[in-house]
Amino acid sequence: MRGIGRKFKEFWESPDSPFDLFLIVSVFFLLLFGIGVMYSSSSITAWRDFQDSEYFLKKQVAWAVIGLVVFLFFANFPYQKLERFALAGMITSVLLLILVFIPGIGRSVGTYYGRNFHRWIGIGPYQLQPSEIAKLAVVIYLSSLIVKLKLKENRDPKKFILPAVLLLAVLVLILAEPAFGTTMEILFVVIAFVFLFGFPIRNLLLVGLVSLPLAYVLVSQVGYRRKRMEVWLDPYRFRYDEGHQLVTSFRAFLDGGWFGNKLASGYAHRYLTYSHTDFVLATYVEDFGFIGFLFFFLLVLTLLTRTYVLLKRVQDPFGFYLGAGLLFILGTQFIINSYVVTGLLPITGISLPFMSYGGSSLLVVLASFGILVNITRRENLGV
Repeated sequence: MRGIGRKFKEFWESPDSPFDLFLIVSVFFLLLFGIGVMYSSSSITAWRDFQDSEYFLKKQVAWAVIGLVVFLFFANFPYQKLERFALAGMITSVLLLILVFIPGIGRSVGTYYGRNFHRWIGIGPYQLQPSEIAKLAVVIYLSSLIVKLKLKENRDPKKFILPAVLLLAVLVLILAEPAFGTTMEILFVVIAFVFLFGFPIRNLLLVGLVSLPLAYVLVSQVGYRRKRMEVWLDPYRFRYDEGHQLVTSFRAFLDGGWFGNKLASGYAHRYLTYSHTDFVLATYVEDFGFIGFLFFFLLVLTLLTRTYVLLKRVQDPFGFYLGAGLLFILGTQFIINSYVVTGLLPITGISLPFMSYGGSSLLVVLASFGILVNITRRENLGV
């Protein structure tokens, strides 16, 4: 143990460390901080449902330990080799997304919207969410694709058929689960890569405007999505059923005030349904107030800004596009979840990185930051 501690100390104090220590410290701090917040949000629910206030904490810690191994692996694995596995990763993601619909393998839950959600694969007592893995696979695949397209002057339209089919398959399967929020996340990433490829932003806006009727149909013609829009527009009208989640979140922000609720457990801790998942930010603000929210927001903003600054100096094209894609999807996830909890966007089911309970999301977040730490090593920056 002393030998390990000595090596860690040498690594930490060495001015020639290849890694950006700020990124590593921020990731570790957010991980521990998030586990603490998740435990505070989940303890009452865990005791009520399982007579064990640490039920969700134990599972999250187990996933965090696995996630740290994944983080360290990707931080040291030559990320350039990921380009070779890009196509295999997409095909694997499609197969995993299909498995969620197979009885006996896939796990589903019913909701008060009158629809079953098929999003998980059962692995013993744990569950894996393939749509989270698909997000990482899409970023790697698009990064590989855009590098190949940049190098080739002759861009045969036939070569776009396979990428289009794979992307469409991923989007359709995730939409069928249904996971509309994750589908939109991946669409945003695709648009971001199209922009990075050099497609004029004016044309992207035109494509977005043309797509509005399709988006309207996807929302208005599907019962649970239409209901979510109604709840979002007037949550107090549905405060005793579907709107309870959002109305309770509003109260959590109100009760938190500037410095947080001094009670051991506020209203949101007791009555916010599954407060440790998508709406964990509400119970956090109830505990620590607006000052606590600003602290978390500034911490995340600093981490993402530092990553952006380092990525701008990356010389390897694949590393740059891969890092940019990961940074975009992580930033989007933070923003969307914050907007949902505060009522600026309809409920989407997108988790808050580091804080929300869920092993699949935590693994993918740590894997993503492991890759980002790897890409922003000193040797990749020409330092």
